[in-house]
Amino acid sequence: MGINAAIRCFTVGLVVAFGLLAEARAAEPRVALVIGNGAYRSVPELDNSRNDADDISEQLKRVGFAVIDGRDLDRSAMYAALGRFAQRVRGTDAGLVYYSGHGMQINGQNYLVPVDLKIGSAFTPFDLIKLDDVVEALNYTAGVKLLVLDACRDNPFANNLADNKSSRGIGATRGLAKIERSQGMLIAYSTQSNSVAADGVGRNSPFTAALVREMQVPGLEVATVFRRVAVNVNRETQGAQTPELSVSLLQDFYLNPQESDIDAWKKLGPSASAADLKKFISTFPDSVMLDAARARLDAIENASERERLAREYADKERRLRHDLEAAEAGYKKAMSELSERRERDEREKLTDTKASPIPTAATKPALAGIGSGSAPVAAGPSRADIEREQASKDLAAKEQAAAKEQATKAEQERLASQVAAYEADKARLAEERQTLERVMTEKLARAQAERERAEKRLATETARLPVYALEQSRTTAPAAAPRRRAAASCQEINARAQLGDLSETDRDVLRNCR
Repeated sequence: MGINAAIRCFTVGLVVAFGLLAEARAAEPRVALVIGNGAYRSVPELDNSRNDADDISEQLKRVGFAVIDGRDLDRSAMYAALGRFAQRVRGTDAGLVYYSGHGMQINGQNYLVPVDLKIGSAFTPFDLIKLDDVVEALNYTAGVKLLVLDACRDNPFANNLADNKSSRGIGATRGLAKIERSQGMLIAYSTQSNSVAADGVGRNSPFTAALVREMQVPGLEVATVFRRVAVNVNRETQGAQTPELSVSLLQDFYLNPQESDIDAWKKLGPSASAADLKKFISTFPDSVMLDAARARLDAIENASERERLAREYADKERRLRHDLEAAEAGYKKAMSELSERRERDEREKLTDTKASPIPTAATKPALAGIGSGSAPVAAGPSRADIEREQASKDLAAKEQAAAKEQATKAEQERLASQVAAYEADKARLAEERQTLERVMTEKLARAQAERERAEKRLATETARLPVYALEQSRTTAPAAAPRRRAAASCQEINARAQLGDLSETDRDVLRNCR
């Protein structure tokens, strides 16, 4: 019984685990399969295929795709990767397959070449990966289907297959044929049908390098992304390679759904703060609105600087006024104390002057009986003793008066010194206040001039914005685009005409090209 219960619990746990796994996979809104085949075993390697796949994979992850990666896959590994992709793409909003490597068409059918394909008599189409199987895997999603093929390289396998007599009339050509049944899909080829694409001399092929750049531009509809890629590849290869695009999507789709710089600029509005403008500048460093954003930021910061200087001046002026008032109050108090001290000293000196000396009549009673006929009385202090005592008292009084006078003089000197210090403080503070007013007036004048220049620059840049915004909507790569677009060449206009991206101006120029 315990064993059965354990088995039931284990089974329930597995069901729950698989259910959670399925739910987690279904929750993935976008799934991509990225394959880069470059290390072919029987022909020279493709230098850039791994780099192309790595860079596309990284960029897809940045824009929200869950990516299944495969590098240098043989036939069985490629089919295994397609199986994993088909399982994970169910219930998603979008599925994308990117392939970089060799591809070919045989009797109008497209094939991708695994790295283990060998050139020899046993080489048949069954050793390849049928592109129809890739399309079938994409069809597992009910959402947007995107197929990106950088697979039209100069393929050394094509000639070998053509010479294979066991292939019974099989005709192999370089390049891929256009896929006809593509409803609900976008298919991007690195070059036109039956043509060969360049592998590139840098890190990436021209097609993938342009695609990686365009995927970094937010807010572009996917068809616009690949049109921009086509124009840039045509320009960079001087017309030798023009990518082809087949669009049968039934809805708009954004590879990079982040907000575009134009939309973000519109949302900022005229009351944007300095923090908002700094965020815009850091988020869109290549935006055509960058100069206008910096001009607005300068205007705001100059206005803020002027306000800061005004506040600084007010604070310093307030502190100086407080210190000056304190110095004035101290000066008045010290002067009052000094005046009162002098008056008190004068009164005390006048009182001491009016005081009389010891009267001599005090000795008469003691001397009255000497030499008279009356009866003798008790002898008192002698005259000499009285004089000595009086002299001692006079000396003590003089010493006390001198000490008092010295203390009075010291107190007067202290009060006079305090008064002088307060007067010096008043003079210093008054000078500081004048200096502050002069310096702050100069700073405020400079700040006002800077603000006026910033506002003038802002007005100029804002007036130029409609032109820049129009240029931004063109198919020029932002990273390499000049601020003012040069006249389009006849070759570039022809390339855009093939993609259906032709303005009235281009039509006029095109007439002169003929």
